[in-house]
Amino acid sequence: MSSSEFANNTSNEAIQANLIIYKLRDELNRMAPWDCVEKFANLTYITSLPTTPENTPNTNLPLWQPGTPAPPWAYEYQYPVDCMRARWIMPQYTSLAGGIPIYPPGTATGSSNVGWTGPPLKFKVSTDQFYAATAAAVSATGLGYAVGDLIFLTQPTYTITQYYPPLESTLTPATVTMNVGAPAVLQVTGIGVGGAITTVAVVNQVFGENESPSGAATQSLSGSYYQPPANPVAQGFSTGANGQVGNGTGATFNLTMSSVSSPAPQRVLLCNQENAILCYNCSVTDPNVMDALFQDAWVHILAARLSFQLNGDKALANSLIGLTNEMVGQARKADGNEGITVNDVMPDFLRVRGGSSGPNWEYSPNMSFDWGSFYSPY
Repeated sequence: MSSSEFANNTSNEAIQANLIIYKLRDELNRMAPWDCVEKFANLTYITSLPTTPENTPNTNLPLWQPGTPAPPWAYEYQYPVDCMRARWIMPQYTSLAGGIPIYPPGTATGSSNVGWTGPPLKFKVSTDQFYAATAAAVSATGLGYAVGDLIFLTQPTYTITQYYPPLESTLTPATVTMNVGAPAVLQVTGIGVGGAITTVAVVNQVFGENESPSGAATQSLSGSYYQPPANPVAQGFSTGANGQVGNGTGATFNLTMSSVSSPAPQRVLLCNQENAILCYNCSVTDPNVMDALFQDAWVHILAARLSFQLNGDKALANSLIGLTNEMVGQARKADGNEGITVNDVMPDFLRVRGGSSGPNWEYSPNMSFDWGSFYSPY
């Protein structure tokens, strides 16, 4: 099969390869804590329990309601659009709740911030129902923008009817409005005189929505809205190409939503950490970035699936699957041994008494992962 055949789907081999090559790449990504796909990112806030710093309605909710994280979790975040597998969550340097640094600076001359020594934080991947923006038209052009600027729209609000338990059924339900939801993000694609916006594009924020199985872009969904916003929607803030605060101001937009009748599911991350940072396996499409073991495993599992699809040779396919599993196993060991691998474990009864005088290597990078099984033979 030539590269031209593969690109244009002009042979049976090319058709079969295009059906599975990118799916197998992403499956393989999830099978080991590959260093070549490790990424850290600040999670995008959606909602949190009432009385948290980010969500303070004028009254507490007596029963759980949509718009608040499901028990027992306190915070809900967007699942990163490029996340193949979430690894662990960690806190920030400082806490909004108390304003006290998690990493207090040392008092001795020349000392630096103290490293976080706690365990990785518990989390759960789940789904929630949202509306999302599929397109945006400029309503007010604003001034001072540049092509490539990212525009984060204003924080959504969510209004719900507060229902009471049966024993308090005589009470009249109240309306509660909370500032929750992830706003849509737009990118400036055209400007006029004075940096006035002429066109924008919607930045996809929903995992898997803007890529087909063949890797081609399909659509973009942006924002996690519990209720469709009223147009026009104003800018919250903007950033330039370098990630710094942008100079553009005054623009507003009319959003086209994915559905005006019912919300659609999106993946979310639930945890009890405000301003959470996620370590995860990110999507990598450039083979030059991939580890050599990753490349070999991808080649062999692709060969196994194609050999069975094209000629039905089960023995050859299973032999290649066996080689793939060996490579995945070697990759797990190689990634586990790359870096500091001190195995000292501080007992709980000493840790609670302040017995840990330095960094706790149980936290990172020497963590325990359940990465599941290997590829199954035919």
